Amino acid sequence: MRTISLAALALSLATAMAALAPGAAQQKRWAAVDPNRETNAPVAWGATEDEARQRAIDACKRISQTCAGGPAVTDDMREVFALVCCAKPHLGCAAAAAGNKRDASRNAQQMFAEAGYSECSVRHFLQAGTGKRQ
Repeated sequence: MRTISLAALALSLATAMAALAPGAAQQKRWAAVDPNRETNAPVAWGATEDEARQRAIDACKRISQTCAGGPAVTDDMREVFALVCCAKPHLGCAAAAAGNKRDASRNAQQMFAEAGYSECSVRHFLQAGTGKRQ
């Protein structure tokens, strides 16, 4: 009986130590948002970039018919998504992720500027890790 108890204790300790080891059982997580004109698209997550993108597209399509079809994506859950919409030459919305609101906003607006859009404004921000609106 004592041999079994010691073996069980050793197995428990080994399992606990493995769980505490850096990076133990941590799977990479991706966040994505596919913006729409109503700016109500949620953040979606996946184990891969492609999975997160597809889930974001699907999530947007469940609530809107104006989805961009080109989700912004990040694997850094500390980042924020900036949702930006522009009025000219026609209404369009996009998202971009970055480590802070200023950079995320700048990244999204730069995409629009390169495509010839104007009259742009930030609608809101979404936290990649939680999906909360900021």
